[in-house]
Formats: sequence, structure tokens, C-alpha cells
Amino acid sequence: MNANNQVFTEEQLKMEILEGAEIEVHWLGKSVQRNPSGFIIPILSDVMKRGLEENKAVVWDFRQLEYMNSSTITPIIKTLEMVKKGSGKVRLIYNKTKKWQDLSFSALRIFETKDGRIQVTGE
Repeated sequence: MNANNQVFTEEQLKMEILEGAEIEVHWLGKSVQRNPSGFIIPILSDVMKRGLEENKAVVWDFRQLEYMNSSTITPIIKTLEMVKKGSGKVRLIYNKTKKWQDLSFSALRIFETKDGRIQVTGE
């Protein structure tokens, strides 16, 4: 296990940060907080900053996430907007066979950049 690997938990949501050739953020459990921005944005901001400093792509992997409420999409969108204005690289992966994930994440394709810095992929 890499020394930079981290696990953050709030209520039923767990975010695992795994660092290798890329920095991966695995979303696990359920995101049911009323206002998850205070938990999610600092984690994603830190990971994106680290990706820039270490010249690594960042992967947000939602495939194992069981559920997220509508409040959860806000910090995700805010972070994507921040990345789009900057120079970071992020690939968002979701499970397209889970109907709720396909509906939630396919809409985020509007953030994809022509240069491939932001990618939204259903697998």
C-alpha cells in the first residue's frame, strides 16, 4: 500500500484515494448527506492539486457507489468547473448498467474538454 493512499468516511460514504501511475478516487457506499460539499470538495480539490503537482491524471471511480442523493452532484459539478478552468486532468468512470448512475453521470459529459483533460466514461 502506497503511503499516499487515504480513506475518508462520512456517514455512509467512503472515498478511497489510491495513488499509483494515476491518482484514483474510489467512491463506495452511499452518499446521503444533505450538504456533502463540505466533505467532498476539500477531498477532490486536494486530489486534483496533487495530480497537477505530480503531473498525474486523476480518476474518479463511481462504479461501486450504491446510491447518491441529488445534493451530491453539486460538489462534483463545482469541482469539474474548477478543473475545466485550470489545467488538471480527470476521468470520471461510472457504471452505465446502473440506471441511476447512467442518468446522473451521462449528463456530466457537458464538462468534457476537446483536449481530453476531462472525460466522462460509462463502463
